[in-house]
Amino acid sequence: MTNTHARAKILIVEDESITAMSMADLLDMWGYDVCEPAPSGEDALKVAEREMPALAILDIKLRGDMSGIELAAMLKERFGIPVVFISGYADEYIRKQAEDAGAAGYILKPFDLAHLKTVLEQVLDS
Repeated sequence: MTNTHARAKILIVEDESITAMSMADLLDMWGYDVCEPAPSGEDALKVAEREMPALAILDIKLRGDMSGIELAAMLKERFGIPVVFISGYADEYIRKQAEDAGAAGYILKPFDLAHLKTVLEQVLDS
């Protein structure tokens, strides 16, 4: 299957650098442009303003004072950037918060690669 969204810019917001780099390599392999990964919400806002990604992938827990939930709402409000959460939290309360923040998707860790690719393509198509 070819990537109809090749070179779409994606922002990864993840405070574990190994996870962020692995995901960046995977997205690059799939044909996406990957912004400089951001470990915190504050860093992510700077990268988003500078690079205007088509989509952001966020963890719920981030380094710094801002949660992924708060960041999702800001990215959507300020830049219109859709957000997909990738998180180890299956708690319904957290999922509801993500939904209320305007998340376009929510994927549990560990995630299936085919599922991740499908969700990204669906969000980029909408």
